[in-house]
Amino acid sequence: MSENRIYGKKVSINTEKTKEFYNNRAKAMMEMDNPYVSVLLGDQNPEYAVAWNKFEQENILPKMGIDENSRVLDIGCGMGRWAETLIPRSGYYCGTDLSSEMVERARERNQYEGIKYDFLNYGFQEFCALPKDKLPCLFNRLWICGVMMYINDEALCKGMEQLLDKMDKSVRVYFTETIAIKERLTLNEFYSEALKADYDVIYRTEAEYNEVYQSWLSAGFRIVEQGMLPHLNKEKEYSETDRWYTILER
Repeated sequence: MSENRIYGKKVSINTEKTKEFYNNRAKAMMEMDNPYVSVLLGDQNPEYAVAWNKFEQENILPKMGIDENSRVLDIGCGMGRWAETLIPRSGYYCGTDLSSEMVERARERNQYEGIKYDFLNYGFQEFCALPKDKLPCLFNRLWICGVMMYINDEALCKGMEQLLDKMDKSVRVYFTETIAIKERLTLNEFYSEALKADYDVIYRTEAEYNEVYQSWLSAGFRIVEQGMLPHLNKEKEYSETDRWYTILER
């Protein structure tokens, strides 16, 4: 039997499992108390998903400088949690997700006239590998929220380097992931009681993500802000992981 909780070691996960997991989450959205739970995974505490979303809207969004000149790329857009805020404020918005079902939910939930936006069914690796002539523009704002933890190391580093070619000269970036507090933790075909499903994910440490960001720092980006998202519930959910974010700028 394979080991389900792996500490310290670098092992790969089956990324196809992630697609299946989120397709199923999207199909189950109608049964959830609020749609944000489908991507924020707060199944046991739906109010936390609402509070988390509210915190980011009030504290992160103002730091991103979104206006009619913003060309936003939202990788891992899910059911359009950020899209509903970003589309009306931006000159152009492009949301991508590996889950075709999530993309359909995003399209259903975000319908606007007279505003330029797209929802595309691409996973992280697929989108990063696209040639520039397949893109509508270069992007000056980037969101990647809760995506990197589902990407294996080699693919993540390669994708991040490829993604640089899709950025404009002046860019602001918001990255946020659930990280391991003490040492890297991989859940490999791990059955989650909270999610009632098998869950495959890599919780990297803060230091590991800062290594991932090195190619961007070498390309002229700087870290504007970095830290843990606040605990919006009275007791921290998990002892081994936490929610961490980085804002980069060039």
